[in-house]
Amino acid sequence: MTFRKHSQKGFTLLELVAVLIILSVLAALAIPRYIDLDAGTRQKAIDAGISELNGRESLTWSNIKISVTGWQDDATTFGTINIDLGVDYIWTVGPDASGGTIKFGPSGAPVALNRIQSTENCPGFWER
Repeated sequence: MTFRKHSQKGFTLLELVAVLIILSVLAALAIPRYIDLDAGTRQKAIDAGISELNGRESLTWSNIKISVTGWQDDATTFGTINIDLGVDYIWTVGPDASGGTIKFGPSGAPVALNRIQSTENCPGFWER
């Protein structure tokens, strides 16, 4: 009598089910994060835009303050600021001396911004 040794190839049903369960759990965790990634990125871009506006506000205020005429009023300061942040930033309302509404990209959610007016002793600043 000769016994032939059969080689077993492939995976058992239990192993396949276990792999499918692990992949399902990973997909359930990863897909919502991937979807939220775009919204989170747009919010970070808005924060960067606010930071840029604040930098421009401070620089403009400083330049006016050290000029020959000196600081006059907030309207003069606001009128001198370059509020164009680029083609990806879209102002849906305003901007004016009290704020405005901006969004990042055509499908971004609009964000209301407030502008605190400048004074002789302090530059204005932008905030959500």
